[in-house]
Amino acid sequence: MQQRRTVDPAPILEIALAIALVWFAVQAVQLARLKSFSIDEFQYAHAAWLVADGQVPYRDFFEVHFPLVYQVLSPVFIVAGDDPTAIAGMRLGMLPFLAMGCAAVLLLNVRQNRLAALAAPVLLLALPPFVILATEIRPDAAAAALFLASLGVLRITRLSDPVCGAASGFLLVASAWGSQKAAFYGSIYALALIADLVARRSDHAHGARPLLRSPAAFVGGITAGLAVIAIYLTATGSWDDWWNWCFVWAVEHQRRYPGFSWRRHFDPIVIDAAGVFLLAAWGLALTLRTLGARGRLAMRDPDLLLVAALASTFASFALQRAPYPYSFLAFLAVVTVFAARGVGDLLAARTRPVVRAVIAIGLLAVLAAQGAKLTALMAVSNTAQLDVLARVGQLTAPDDPAYDNSGGYVARPHAYSYFYTDLFLRESMAETLMRDVPRAIMERGAVLHLRDLRFDTLPPGLQTFLDRHFQPFDGDVALWGQRYVVPPGGAVADTFLASRDDRYFVSPPTALERGVLTIDGEPVREPVFRLSRGEHGVAYQGPPGELNILWLPRDFTRWEPRRGLLPTFSRLF
Repeated sequence: MQQRRTVDPAPILEIALAIALVWFAVQAVQLARLKSFSIDEFQYAHAAWLVADGQVPYRDFFEVHFPLVYQVLSPVFIVAGDDPTAIAGMRLGMLPFLAMGCAAVLLLNVRQNRLAALAAPVLLLALPPFVILATEIRPDAAAAALFLASLGVLRITRLSDPVCGAASGFLLVASAWGSQKAAFYGSIYALALIADLVARRSDHAHGARPLLRSPAAFVGGITAGLAVIAIYLTATGSWDDWWNWCFVWAVEHQRRYPGFSWRRHFDPIVIDAAGVFLLAAWGLALTLRTLGARGRLAMRDPDLLLVAALASTFASFALQRAPYPYSFLAFLAVVTVFAARGVGDLLAARTRPVVRAVIAIGLLAVLAAQGAKLTALMAVSNTAQLDVLARVGQLTAPDDPAYDNSGGYVARPHAYSYFYTDLFLRESMAETLMRDVPRAIMERGAVLHLRDLRFDTLPPGLQTFLDRHFQPFDGDVALWGQRYVVPPGGAVADTFLASRDDRYFVSPPTALERGVLTIDGEPVREPVFRLSRGEHGVAYQGPPGELNILWLPRDFTRWEPRRGLLPTFSRLF
């Protein structure tokens, strides 16, 4: 009797996962190109422009984050110059970090099976809470990718142990240079070193590779990475400033920042990606069972480091006073590694064909739903934001200072040393901001103001100054100028504060035809005129209505204020 042949579905599933990987990779590229910019991205883009301009973080400008992202991406502005829209190129510059993370999670599952290895980057790119933030300009995205790479490189069997160990140590330092948080969750490597030392003396570990492949080479990689940083800080003379801002000030900031529970953002993410977390629980249980079965040999099993990473990345955001979603990136990446192991196990050959078919169809349905969510996110595009940045480039010169609370002008000098202010700064420095920002704006000669979403939480006195001395070009951009309301009596006696020696003009242009304007007692006969910096007396007699004295932009456009438009440029996430 002829035996019935069965078709092995594994190759079909592998092809399906490979196709899904390509599709989600294209989605990620589109997301990086098209999704609207979050407010924090402007801060890092402006810092990158400052670095491209030759300024040194901490020494020359205010920053409290480790600088890897804006150092690595600063060449975008070396190529593009002072074009604020070059921020779009920085988004593309984040894609290699995302690719590195995908390669790392694949490597972390190579030892399981090919289904688990392929499923890991697919699940990572199909997880909206991860890929949304990982395609943005963020230190956490780069740090998470480098941390995963430091774990993944230890799984490359074709490379020698010293090479893998040294590369892992160097990548760990690079990860920490990307974010202070990576220094926290990367501390598991200290435990790995201890485990290797203990296992080295154990007869039960005979013949097994150390967790770090070559502990001596790993330490050498760390030493090389730290040496590079030390040389940089020494050459730039920024040791003290780096320590004061990134450690002393950051600790105080963390202690006093208005906090909230880690569950505020975590619970919605778990609910939204419940299937992935259930698969991860399955994969984690399998991993722990395997480690338990190995007994003392588990001390040399690389999965021990992966389990520790799950705990450390979770703790790194749960212990923060304000754990925003971008702090979840490293944890979510490790979760997808275990979720992919769950997929690989459930679709393994030992599972009944009918069960595998149902699971495979369910997985594809979940991936399709996640893909639809990512597509919907691109509907809120960055086109309008790039148009605003293009207007900044059109209206102002590269050396024209600007003011807002996020560095949203990107490629223009900032008017105030704190070029971004978070909630802690705005609350703790209210009196200082009201006193020093107007003074800095006048001293620097700022002519542009972007109204970002933090404007309404600025100290009232500062809001009043900005509203009085910047007039709305549109809902987002405001340029230097003052508004005067001519009463029914037809006379105005006031002052005009000029932020710089420059050209100004009268709006509407009919104001000079229908009335008489004098500045410092001299009649104004031409609509465009020069003023020196400082306060000037203004008198006007004419019909009731609105009169504006405005700064003349770089492109010589004589514009009229457009009041009542809603700002659209600035978004939280």
